[in-house]
Amino acid sequence: MRLDALSLQPFADAGQHLAAELRWLDGRLAAHVRRLREEGRYNDDPMRGLYVRGEDVLGDLDRHPASPTLPDRLRATIDARAELSPVPPLARIARAARLNPIAQRALLIVAAPALDRRYRTAFAFAQNDVARGWPTIDLLIELLCPDDRLAALAMFAPSASLRAQALIHVVAGEEDRPLADRALGIDDRVVHALAGLSAGPDHRLAPFVTPAPLLDPGFMLPALPMAAQLIVVEGDGDAGQRTIAARWAREMGRSLLTIDGATALASGLTPARLAQLLAREATLDEAALFVDMRDADQPPGAVEETMVAIGGTGVPTVIAVGRNAIDGRRLGTACRPVHVALDTPAPARRVTWWRHAIGDSGAADRLGWSTRLGADAIAAHHGASATEASAAVATHAARRLPPVMRHVTARWRRDELIVSDAVLRQLDALAAFAAHRPRVIGDWGFGAGASEAGRCLALLSGPSGTGKTMGASIVAAAAGIPLYRVNLATVFDKYIGGTEKQIDRLFGAAADAGVALLFDEADVLFGARTEVRDSHDRYANLSTAYILQRVEEHEGLVLLSSNLPANMDDAFARRLSHTISFALPDASQRRRLWARAFPATAPLDPMIDWEEIAETFELSGGHIRNAAIGAAYLAAADADTDGIRLDHVLRAVARELEKTGRTPIAADFGRLALPD
Repeated sequence: MRLDALSLQPFADAGQHLAAELRWLDGRLAAHVRRLREEGRYNDDPMRGLYVRGEDVLGDLDRHPASPTLPDRLRATIDARAELSPVPPLARIARAARLNPIAQRALLIVAAPALDRRYRTAFAFAQNDVARGWPTIDLLIELLCPDDRLAALAMFAPSASLRAQALIHVVAGEEDRPLADRALGIDDRVVHALAGLSAGPDHRLAPFVTPAPLLDPGFMLPALPMAAQLIVVEGDGDAGQRTIAARWAREMGRSLLTIDGATALASGLTPARLAQLLAREATLDEAALFVDMRDADQPPGAVEETMVAIGGTGVPTVIAVGRNAIDGRRLGTACRPVHVALDTPAPARRVTWWRHAIGDSGAADRLGWSTRLGADAIAAHHGASATEASAAVATHAARRLPPVMRHVTARWRRDELIVSDAVLRQLDALAAFAAHRPRVIGDWGFGAGASEAGRCLALLSGPSGTGKTMGASIVAAAAGIPLYRVNLATVFDKYIGGTEKQIDRLFGAAADAGVALLFDEADVLFGARTEVRDSHDRYANLSTAYILQRVEEHEGLVLLSSNLPANMDDAFARRLSHTISFALPDASQRRRLWARAFPATAPLDPMIDWEEIAETFELSGGHIRNAAIGAAYLAAADADTDGIRLDHVLRAVARELEKTGRTPIAADFGRLALPD
């Protein structure tokens, strides 16, 4: 059945619409080839190397009775059916790119060889050159508007919509030909969009462009001006930048594409090319752009140059930057973005967002005060349960923490810590302090007038092996806060200012994730400032002063353990909310430690006098655990026994005494025999 005889029914899908458009193109090409031959403008010399007979090409293209008016009737029928259909991709893209009807048909013609390979032969035949399988500008003019060539040429200028938005391009190697003789091609990304296929962003953009959800959690956030095309949102951290951009896009009837600015700037694309490809992506998806430059660390001027390039495309764009990160002098007079400033959300505001998102006030209070996740991150958990949100936040935190932090598994119970009752009470008080900070400084208002009310900095001091790390783990577990140990060796930097950057990154990540920090051997990092004798002393003191300031500003639990608390800077004393001293265990505690050091399945000699061992050796819990393991290995290597005897234990104890820097003597062993 002839297409122009069909009743005016809507197109079923994008494929049916494209098939109809290509039938129209067939008719235009057939009519064009006939006209060339009738006017004697076609060279039939077989020496030209065209091994396709004209009759074959015409037969493939012209499947309808010859009629000079058929293409026009087909065009009218297609346009009428398109009016009755959901907007086909070709028409939608043309509308988004502001193409006139002739430019829209030119886009279809350039895409034809990518949609159907027979057009490579047809175009080569129509252009009288077997090597020209892509349509030239001249052929497009002949097919679309031969009576107004000069006006049509302007449609293919670099600044015109088709090429400026990278919908079509000059084929490689054709740049030196005369303008009308240049062949035009098309990227796969545009072909997929014309066919209504969802193939994701252009391969050059895929590493840093992702669709953003348009979920509006209902948070109270400022609205962006609808009339603006380029908006710069300034703010530190997550203050809801992407959420308000998504709301802005939705109100315009657009989707939103998120661009990781740091990765984009490092992609190797020039700012002009990056802006062009991003604008094309926005056109094809009918989207607005959200360019996140908050983490971009590029040479001076790179961010501003990219802003100018994107602003020149006219695509609705929100660019998120840090506070005072843009040098307005680099933008020039042509780029005049609208500036919107967002305040860093206070904990109370984060609590409100969490309550709105998950509904559980208890979990919302804890998450709002213990983490620094902002509106964008909280919105992603909208509708989740408190358990789901807490688990997701913990997973998110673990991925973003720097490698200098290592998770301390909570494998100890409170009843396993053998210390004095006074120390246990102090640890319980510290756990309660950390767990109930949200209520005290938030709901009860203590944080409003006294910043020290929320400071949770504790020093656990005492000899090695007395249970400081174990106590820190128990406190964090009781408070429901993940504990991470900081590797001090990676914190110090040989370059001036490097240590401060590491410290700032560390505390910032911990506050964002809501985790507790444990600094073992803290006197190394928080050592007392010294008299300035040279530049090394000066910068060491500057580092200590910065660390003091950063600890004071930190929102979260910080635990310091030290064997030498006297070596720490005096300024820490007033900043400490808790000080807990771990002493060496007494004889009764050592007896319990020895009992716990050996598993129930260990083959112990029942004749071992543990009371005597506990009374004789003043060892810490750590040394006792090491001695128990050492005795087990000595017994396993002893072919004359199948169990752990007293002499194995005493030899292991002697090794532990040697670790402390003393040579064991008979007096150390009292009534027990000094092992050989």
